[in-house]
Amino acid sequence: MSFRNPFAPRRPGGASGRVGLVKDWVRAAIGFGDAVTVAVSQIACRHSTCGGAETLVMIDVSNADLRVLRFAKPLADVTEDDVRAAIDAALRQQPAWQQPARKVS
Repeated sequence: MSFRNPFAPRRPGGASGRVGLVKDWVRAAIGFGDAVTVAVSQIACRHSTCGGAETLVMIDVSNADLRVLRFAKPLADVTEDDVRAAIDAALRQQPAWQQPARKVS
């Protein structure tokens, strides 16, 4: 007999397979493999630009460096090209703690 948790979030069919695919794309684009923790979530979005759903990809490179990629589209519509472009853009930005200190005059 199997038990189905009635309180578990409901995901559209095939969502868990899509999550794994997006995680694989992220790890391949970064080049860190399983050393990086990646979480993928689809959340409700009320902005007109995202069509009711938004996809978040959280990348935990280290305890001090958590990156979040946002896609204004449902998980099913996120492509490998979207992931690569978002990671390229994120890598061009330095975290505040890595930016050079400003001179105070």
